[in-house]
Amino acid sequence: MNNKKLITCVITITLLILVSGCTTATAPTPDLAATIAVNVAVEQTLAALQTQTNLTQVAYQQQNPTETPTPSPTPTSAFTPTPDKVTLTLSKDTYCRNGVFAKSPNVTLMTVGQTYDVLAVDPNNQAYYVVEPNHTFTNCWLWGEFATVSGDVASLPVYTPQPLPTPTYTPTVGPDFTVSYVGMQTCGADYYLRFFIKNTGSKTWQSLMINVTDNSNNTTTTYANTAFVDYSGCSAGLSESDLTPGESSNVAVYPGGRYAADPTGHSMTAVIQLCQTDSSGGCNPKTVNFAP
Repeated sequence: MNNKKLITCVITITLLILVSGCTTATAPTPDLAATIAVNVAVEQTLAALQTQTNLTQVAYQQQNPTETPTPSPTPTSAFTPTPDKVTLTLSKDTYCRNGVFAKSPNVTLMTVGQTYDVLAVDPNNQAYYVVEPNHTFTNCWLWGEFATVSGDVASLPVYTPQPLPTPTYTPTVGPDFTVSYVGMQTCGADYYLRFFIKNTGSKTWQSLMINVTDNSNNTTTTYANTAFVDYSGCSAGLSESDLTPGESSNVAVYPGGRYAADPTGHSMTAVIQLCQTDSSGGCNPKTVNFAP
């Protein structure tokens, strides 16, 4: 018997007991004790029914448990994909430079057909910052004209290449020299003069001519040579075939410029002219005033 039918029976029995306690002849005298007993019986019966119902539900749940789904953990991957490497190959040998300009200094020559790892791209997407494969040099910039790129160029960082160095103006030094009077030497009864000449220009001097004027007696001597030769007494000393930039030599005006009389104390003016006898040509004179 299910719970609903049992409750219906209890209520029916209760009503019958109440009716049987009444008579039609006289007015009923309420039987308080009987009423209390009936109420107690009803309450006990309902309590028992409720307890039975609870036990039945517990037993049913134990036999038919409700499945509570356990959430499946979200799978986590230990592998984090890295961006594909960007590389390039060249269709022509290309200089790798420390900048993107044609005048940027060369770092090394990258060869055709070899693959190079690309680290970055310039803001104009025209040059690529690459790894020198032998790691002999620092990383450098390749112009993209002869480059075939593989990979996602958009994933590359953008590097700003270093600008060209500010040119330093170096004035052009033409042919030049300095000259100074050194002193006078003698060979027997002859007197001759010596000069010190230094090449301070950018050209090589290959011949010389020296004209010395004795202002005291208005006489002039001339000496010419294709070598720069010094003398000491009557003996020839060091000789230079030419004077290259920075080179110097003592030159004796002898024997062509010798004096038979002692010129000591005379006012002298010497014009020393050096010349380039090669294809560049050109001569340059200097004047020196002195007194032996």
